[in-house]
Amino acid sequence: MKNKKIETEEQKEIKTFIFVMLGLIIVLIGIYFFTRAFVTKDLFKTNEKNYQEGAVNYDIAIVGNMLTRPNKEYYVIAFNSDTADAIYYNALIGKYMQEEKSSKVYYMDLENELNKKYVAESEEEKSTSFKTIKDLKLGEITLLKVKDGKVTKYITTVEEIKKELDI
Repeated sequence: MKNKKIETEEQKEIKTFIFVMLGLIIVLIGIYFFTRAFVTKDLFKTNEKNYQEGAVNYDIAIVGNMLTRPNKEYYVIAFNSDTADAIYYNALIGKYMQEEKSSKVYYMDLENELNKKYVAESEEEKSTSFKTIKDLKLGEITLLKVKDGKVTKYITTVEEIKKELDI
């Protein structure tokens, strides 16, 4: 006669608990692989993520540092890079920079949050001269000539800018 094992109620509960836990783990693993395969679609991809190194662009200025550039004499051209005219303004400066006698030109994007409080809301509000940076109000396009940390010219029309840069 065989010895029949008799299970107690506690042993049955432990077995049930273990089966429930194993089932739960299998379901969670299945959800993980399903999500990776069909939602994020990166389960079978083996390429490494490419991270781009940050770079400092020394040709860009903001109002707060436009007078502290390392050059003795230079220009700062301020315009909104999101407008259709931005390509034209970049082309003008590019043409000027190809000349041998050209001074350094720094770009100031008026769309930059740090520069927005210095943008004139209307033509009447635009500065023609200013004593401190707080008084500065830039128009749609503005060329500032800076010499020894002081603004010596303030030009607000494309025709005058072309004349100043001999383009």
